[in-house]
Formats: sequence, structure tokens, C-alpha cells
Amino acid sequence: MTLNILKSLQNYFRSEPPPEIIAQQLRHPSGDLAEEIGNKMNEANEPLYDLVLDVMQIENYDKILEIGFGNGKFFNRLFKRAEGLQVMGIDYSQEMVRAAKRINNRFIASEKLNLQRGNSDQLPYSDHCFDKVFCNMVIYFWDEPETHLSEIHRVLKSDGKFYAGLRSHKSMLNFPFVKYGFTLFKVDEWKRILVENEFSFLDIQTKLDPEMKFNGNEFQLESCCIVAAKGL
Repeated sequence: MTLNILKSLQNYFRSEPPPEIIAQQLRHPSGDLAEEIGNKMNEANEPLYDLVLDVMQIENYDKILEIGFGNGKFFNRLFKRAEGLQVMGIDYSQEMVRAAKRINNRFIASEKLNLQRGNSDQLPYSDHCFDKVFCNMVIYFWDEPETHLSEIHRVLKSDGKFYAGLRSHKSMLNFPFVKYGFTLFKVDEWKRILVENEFSFLDIQTKLDPEMKFNGNEFQLESCCIVAAKGL
């Protein structure tokens, strides 16, 4: 494929992204569209990220894992919440890992942050090592949630907590791309899955995002943070 054709495709995607392409890229940002997708995810998910950080009530010297950190733009907000944090991150996209390392090189150099490529159904961490595990807009892509939850359960300390950031089921139906490879969970469904996988449901916090526009339509997403504890 010539460079001119590639640029034409990129311009086309910016103006009228086919929903199946958007869905594919949101699941696994890759290739020449990865950078743009990462930036768009930041723009859309900033209110959700801030909600999850508020709910987490991060404490000094917490050891934290983020699953699916994208291009890592918001790690600086996490580090502002407390002192002495040790943060790990894992993401499925090599392009996102590369971008996040570039953006957060000062945290990596100071050994506050460690980022690697991988999947949450095979976490490369020892048992019982994290105080908190969180993810935003990631559970939609877990084809078998039990395998991911089993790994999260394994790496959490006995009093550890798991925070899942997502948008309400009704909110997500505003996007045509969710028909392609997304598993949309209602709150009660996710609570049931947590309990079936040896977690205790603790809390849910919700907040309406600022109005946004997509495909010419204006609407508000509802951000949700669902909190679970290890053990029943």
C-alpha cells in the first residue's frame, strides 16, 4: 500500500469511521490509526477516569495495577493522589505501550511506574501483590470474564479491591460500533458475574458526563465505577 493511499484512508476514517473499524481499534489500537484512537479514547473517557480515581481513595504507598491504560495520558493524575505509589500497567496494544512509555518516561525512570504489554487473562505478577486493581472501558472486550477475574483475584491482596469503570448500558447504545465485538453489561449483570467469581460487590458510584457529540447527535454518557472486594 502506498503512502498516499494510506493517508487517504486515514483522512476517510477521520471524517466517517466505519463502526466496525472503530470497534476493532477500540479493542486493540494498532497500526497507523493507533495514535488517533488513543487520543480519542482520552477525550471520551476523561470524566470516567476521574470518577474512578475519586472512588478509589488512593492511599500513600498503595501498590496499584491498571489494566488497559491506553496511551497513559492520565498516570500523572494518579500519582498526584498520594505519595510513594508503586504503579504497574498492562495493555494489549504494543502501540499503546510504546506511547505510554514515551509520555511517562519520568515516572518510569524514577521506578514509580512499570508498563508492559500483555493481557489480563494471564497477568505477569505474583500472587497477593496489589492493593487496588482498576480498568476503564475494558470489560466490554473480555470474551470470558471469568478468566480475567480469576487473575485479578489472584494478584489482589486479601483486603484488595477491584474497580471497574464503564458506561451504563443505556449510554453505550448511543454508539453504533458497540454492535461489533462489544459485550455490554448492565450493572446487575456485572454484579452477578463478580459474585460468581469470588468477589463481593461493595458499591457503585455514577456521574453524568458533560454533553458530547457523536455523528451529529448530542447526548450525555453516564459514567459508573463498580467496586468489588476479594472474597465472598
